[in-house]
Amino acid sequence: GKETIELKLVPANGVKALKVELEERTGVPVERMKLMSKSKGLWKGVLKDDFDMTSIDASKLKLPLQMLLMGSATKLVAPKTKTVFIEDLPPEEVAKHAPEPAGLVNLGNTCYLNSVVQCMRSIPQLRSGLRAYVPPPRSANSLAAGTASSSPLLLSSLRDLFESLDRTTNAVPPSNFVMATKIAFPQFAQTGPRGQPMQQDAEEFYSNLLTVAGGEMRGNCLTAGLTGGQSAASAPTPEELDGAENLADALFGMKMEETLTCDEFSS
Repeated sequence: GKETIELKLVPANGVKALKVELEERTGVPVERMKLMSKSKGLWKGVLKDDFDMTSIDASKLKLPLQMLLMGSATKLVAPKTKTVFIEDLPPEEVAKHAPEPAGLVNLGNTCYLNSVVQCMRSIPQLRSGLRAYVPPPRSANSLAAGTASSSPLLLSSLRDLFESLDRTTNAVPPSNFVMATKIAFPQFAQTGPRGQPMQQDAEEFYSNLLTVAGGEMRGNCLTAGLTGGQSAASAPTPEELDGAENLADALFGMKMEETLTCDEFSS
């Protein structure tokens, strides 16, 4: 709507003072004001902030002076939550919101390994158990004799690989995990006649990996995996574990019962 307001114009105070007074009287923010003269001899067009008000020749003006103020009295309200564009986020935050998970680079017929890693990455209980995994201390004798177990290296590198995938949307080369796999399972280090890595079976690798996890991920790993790293008070009871003593058995194990009957004897 339209509203008529009377005020005293003091040219010496300048444009800024005029607009501040109008904001106080009308509620229209200074940055949204457009002031135009309706009286001849004031200024032409929209009043600019650098206009010299003292240049107005008062002797040529006809009172009362009239100005037209255009602008909405509704002040702009800043959003409660700042809008953040995905392009402005760091890589690890982008990865959390990406529609597809990061991929794994094929390092020479390692598709069998990559597929198993991607499947196991989606199991939150396994991820929690790996975060709680602490490799057992190696004895001086085992290090000197070269008989130290390769299982801790395999599980630690798997945990690190999961974390690397969580921090990016780009394909990750699983170099350390491939190396640890070949150390733990020499059969996966086989090469062809020309030295190229041989194709391997994903199910065989999966079974071997679970065997290692079953031997290593006990105690704290078992509790952390099944509670999501929360209080041990929420850990499952022995009855609920149904005999499982490690995280691999608790997550992937099953019990089978076999009954043999003799039809001839029963008849």
